[in-house]
Amino acid sequence: MKLLLDTHALLWLWCCPQLLSPRVRERLENPHQAVVVSVASLWELSEAEQRAELPELSPVIWQLPELVLQEGFALLPIQPRHGLLAGQWREAGPKSASMKRLRPIDLTGRLLLAQAQLENLTLVSADTTLRRTGVRCLW
Repeated sequence: MKLLLDTHALLWLWCCPQLLSPRVRERLENPHQAVVVSVASLWELSEAEQRAELPELSPVIWQLPELVLQEGFALLPIQPRHGLLAGQWREAGPKSASMKRLRPIDLTGRLLLAQAQLENLTLVSADTTLRRTGVRCLW
């Protein structure tokens, strides 16, 4: 099983791995585990740094691709088919049958879902909205 890290999973791995679930930590500690990081996550981190939500990334923002590769992870580019499928994702299913409204999925989440589905990847995410979509997830 090849893993696709959600943006927060990558960030937590680097800064506070204790926030990752034990299952995820175990997988990521396995040197044979194939892991990919989407360019969409780099975009999301760059936007957060620009909005001063992650100022600690400022000194290394342009080195993020190299840092990902140094971890032994692969970078996953955004392909046209990823964008087309991402455009189809709008909402995730409700938490329970009693909920009337569906929760929206942000652009990066939609791209990650599309990439996971089309590339046969398991999305590593703590985001319960993404995990309720039917796409294979791990947390």
